[in-house]
Amino acid sequence: MGNPRYSNGYRRRRERERWRHMRADCYICHRPIDYELKAPHPYSFVVDETIALARGGTLTHDNSGPAHRWCNAIKGTHSLAWARERVAQLIAQGKAPQRIAPVSAGPIRCSDWFGGGE
Repeated sequence: MGNPRYSNGYRRRRERERWRHMRADCYICHRPIDYELKAPHPYSFVVDETIALARGGTLTHDNSGPAHRWCNAIKGTHSLAWARERVAQLIAQGKAPQRIAPVSAGPIRCSDWFGGGE
């Protein structure tokens, strides 16, 4: 038997769109999700299986929830309670990724590459 993650793409896409439509907060850290962010941004939207497929979970709405990519990566195959506690610890320690990339000082000009003037 193949990997259940890839066996039913339709069901996975349906669950993803269902959660996207609900615009719910991350069910791990309870903070808002920016549903417009694209992967691999750490705060982009993913659907997490509450009980991981590797631990016998199913691809159903009752066994899934919206999450940030970073929160989901921390959770891995651990329990939801463990993940919530661990993510809260990391946030409190200032170890969560920055939400917004730092803004550059200005445009880079071609002449800057070679040390030339304007």
